[in-house]
Amino acid sequence: MALPWADDDPEYELFLINFVIGTAAVYMALGGVLVFQAASALGGTGSSAFRLRRPWLLAPLLPAAVWLGQWLVNHPERLPWLFPLANLAVVSVPSIVIAGVVAVRYARSNPLSWPVSWREWSSGFIYGAVGATTMGALINTLYLVFMGAFLIDRFGQGDAFDISDNLQTLPRGWGLFFDLTVLSVVAPLNEEFWKGALVALFFYRRGGAARCFLWGTLAGAGFNLLETFDNSIALVSPEQLADQTMGNQWWLFAIARTGTGAIHALASGLSALGFYALLRRDARYLVGYPLGVLVHGSWNFLTYALGGDRFFSMAGPDSAALDILSIAGMVALFAACATLLWALPGRLRDERPAPIYAALGMLPALPGARPGGEAPGPAG
Repeated sequence: MALPWADDDPEYELFLINFVIGTAAVYMALGGVLVFQAASALGGTGSSAFRLRRPWLLAPLLPAAVWLGQWLVNHPERLPWLFPLANLAVVSVPSIVIAGVVAVRYARSNPLSWPVSWREWSSGFIYGAVGATTMGALINTLYLVFMGAFLIDRFGQGDAFDISDNLQTLPRGWGLFFDLTVLSVVAPLNEEFWKGALVALFFYRRGGAARCFLWGTLAGAGFNLLETFDNSIALVSPEQLADQTMGNQWWLFAIARTGTGAIHALASGLSALGFYALLRRDARYLVGYPLGVLVHGSWNFLTYALGGDRFFSMAGPDSAALDILSIAGMVALFAACATLLWALPGRLRDERPAPIYAALGMLPALPGARPGGEAPGPAG
């Protein structure tokens, strides 16, 4: 119904095709899998073990999709029906690869934990994409609207609730305060709480530290998928494509969102450890939540340093030197997050094996145990 409205405008047609097909694909895929898993669970049907052995083999799809997407953005009149495929690959591949790699690393490092099931993996991922994004967006929007209205009323000009136009009337100091509290304080505190809360929702699974970290990364990867998709829709709107600078930099958006995939996944994994520590009263991991907030807030701060003059109050700096420093910081932060996403699942351990292994007598022998299963006696 929407496509005939394009009126032979190639840029508008590209936007509508991406919006209609992309929205249908993302939401039907997420909702369809969730309904299937819920129906099978309610029907008493078990779920098979997660067996995506080499998720990193999907990674080469990303550069091909970035190249194809940029070419189509530059030439919207040619093959616009291919653009949703390229966009969906850019949106989904980083998140799926990260969620898959962490699950594989967890399974290899915790062989006596109960196997991760497809239902568990997909439910955690979709919770991040649908549940955490909904609650996070609601609270972020409330802060943005009411704090923006308060500051405009006290320090700015015009209608307090005309946020989009009148935030620019704030003095620069208050504009910077508003932008940074939205991006680096409220959003990380809020979003990491809801993503890490998956540990509380999965309380009946009694996961250990390693399992809770996995759940957090699943929620963070799912969150990144939907957030990236929503941003990608706006990026190819006719207004954005009319700006040739933005049109020529679609590839930069695609690469940057790969970075956010690692940041969201690690931050959420750390936040999940904080929830684990709170629920299990294990003080060792309480630092996880503030560390997750710090990782997320730092990435948002570097993003603001790079393009702060285009955010909210438009009070941010515009400096070539600052751009270089912020890009270098983002690269370093991404590298650190990717390294930790690889290392932590291999180092964290669940506290005890799955009960089924203990009941069947399948626990590993203690160091120094004799073949008969008895520990060696005293020397002499």
